[in-house]
Order: sequence, then C-alpha cells, then structure tokens
Amino acid sequence: MPADETRHRYASLDAMRGLAAFAVVVYHLQRPYAPSAYVAVDFFFVLSGFVIARAYGEKLASGMTVLAFMKARYLRLYPLFLIGSFYGLVQLLSHWPSSGASRTDLLASLISTAFMLPSPSFMTRSAADLWPLYPLNGPAWSLFWELLANLIFAFVLFRLRTRNLAAIAAASLIMLLCSVFVHKSLDLGWEWRSVDGGLARVFFSFTIGMIIYRLRSFHGIGRTVTSYFAILPIAAVFGLLFLPTDSLKFALPFCILISPLIVFAGTMLEIPSRFQRSCIFLGYLSYPIYMCHRGFTEIYGHLLRNVQISPVAYILLYIALISVIAFLSAQAATVLMKYVLSWRDATRKVRASTAGS
Repeated sequence: MPADETRHRYASLDAMRGLAAFAVVVYHLQRPYAPSAYVAVDFFFVLSGFVIARAYGEKLASGMTVLAFMKARYLRLYPLFLIGSFYGLVQLLSHWPSSGASRTDLLASLISTAFMLPSPSFMTRSAADLWPLYPLNGPAWSLFWELLANLIFAFVLFRLRTRNLAAIAAASLIMLLCSVFVHKSLDLGWEWRSVDGGLARVFFSFTIGMIIYRLRSFHGIGRTVTSYFAILPIAAVFGLLFLPTDSLKFALPFCILISPLIVFAGTMLEIPSRFQRSCIFLGYLSYPIYMCHRGFTEIYGHLLRNVQISPVAYILLYIALISVIAFLSAQAATVLMKYVLSWRDATRKVRASTAGS
C-alpha cells in the first residue's frame, strides 16, 4: 500500500465509531429504541484489531517492547476510564439505599478500579445478584477484554501469519457459538457469569480486524477511494444498531459478518474532505462518550422523572448533554495525562541527576 494510504486517517471509520457510541448511549438510556445496540461492542473490537495492527504492528516488529506498548495503551485509556468511574461512583452513592451494594462491594470496586481491573463482585454479592466486572462503570468491561487482546497481540499475534490469525478467529467463533448456545444471548462478557463469551467475542472480532488490516496493507486488496458512497457504510452501521429487534438472528450475523464487512468498507471508501473534520470529531468523542455516559443515566432519569417530554426528545436531550460532558471530560483527561507525563519526566531527571552525582 502506498505510504500516503498507510498514513490515511480513515475519517469514515471515525464517523462509524462515534455513531456507534451514541447507539450504546441510547441502549443504556432507553433500550426499546436500540435493543440490539450492544453489538456495537463487536464492531468496536473489529475496529480495534484493525487500528492496533496498523498503529503498532510494525513498531513491535522493529523492537518496541511489550511494556512500552502496554504503557501507551494505558496512558490512552486510563484517564477517561478513571473520570467515567468517578461519575459512576457519584451516581451509585446518590442511589445507595436502592443500589443493593454493600460497603464491602464498594470497597472492592474502588480498589480494583484504581488499577483498571475488574471488581471481584462474584465474591461480595449473593448468587441471586448480577456480578458485573465494573460496577462503577459498566461499559468498561469491554476495555478489560480489549486490553487483554492488546497484551496477547504484543506477545504473539503481531508475529503470526494471516492464515494463523484466521485459525484463531475460527476457533474463537466456535467458542462464541458455544457460549451463545449456553447463555441464549450474545450480550456476553460484561459480568462474571459470561466471561467465556467475552473472551470469545473479543478474540474473534479483534483477529478479524487484524486480518482486514493485513488484507489491505500486505496483500494489497483494494485501495481507498474518496466518494460520497462512503456515506452508505456509515449509515448502515448507525441504522442497523437501531433496528427494533433484540433477536439473535440479527445479533449473530452482525457480529460474525456485517460488522467486519462494514469496517472493511470503511477502509475502502473515504468520505469527501468537506465532511472529514466532522467525522474525525465524532471519532474523537466516541471514547469519552462511551466511558462517561453510564454514570449519568439514572441521575438524568431522576431529574426528569416529573417532566412531560416525548421519548425522542428525552433521548436527544441526553445525547446533547452527554456530548458536552464527554468533550469536557476528554479535555480534563488530556490535562491529567500531560500532568502525569510531566511528573514522570521530572522524576526521571531527578533520578538521572542523582545517579550522575
């Protein structure tokens, strides 16, 4: 692939990622209006496999250490994860009597959240309760699986041939189908009871994303064309996530076939330049929206419980509010990351000067 295509931003994929994040917001706020939007996570996993392979495959092959790679991933994800978890904590404390959470459960969640690890909620809650991986910020479950996939990528996956990746994807798909058969759902991986499904979901979709990158870059399949036809896959991913169905007959084909095809189409068709800035901004907002929205859903519902408003207006108002919150949170996360990096650099200089003396 030519160098200019290798550096290409793929604004179409940014737009898809942002719109998919909004679909997840609607799923958590008013589920009947986007009952299958949880499969947006499978789209995110495919996209992550493509982006990580593209951004880090050659760097790892050139000598980048696993530790340096994982530090880069944590620096990218941790600040907004922490901010979103803080919002979730505030929401939990505001609904403490009805939340069902014990002090032990809260303490365990706080400690694990500080290290960006799943909460041992299966040890602190009864068998009749849900055992979420991240009680303070539910959507963070997908980050856990993504970081696990990133770690395996840095150790093994980036070295493998495309046919070996295809074998891993096939094995993961078999495991996923078995998990779906057992749990009777594809909405898996967010609680401890379905970690088998979460593992299968991420490794199937992530390796498929890597294969898409290999096909486009190493095997030279197709080239990126700027065209208004790029609107079609963008509209497809948005429209499909709002289909009024929660049937496995839709969710499984979306995960297995449609999601990879949409990502592949997004690498082939680029939106015209006049729309690219807006698309890139949607991509920029996607992660902060995904991380921050869940901590306000119950608070928002409580504040508007006595307000006469149509469901569509209710949803649109929340999307507008959470977009502002997400943007401000992203700015705060950037400042936090700069502070951490400057503190790290200052500490290194002090150690170096001390060692030199």
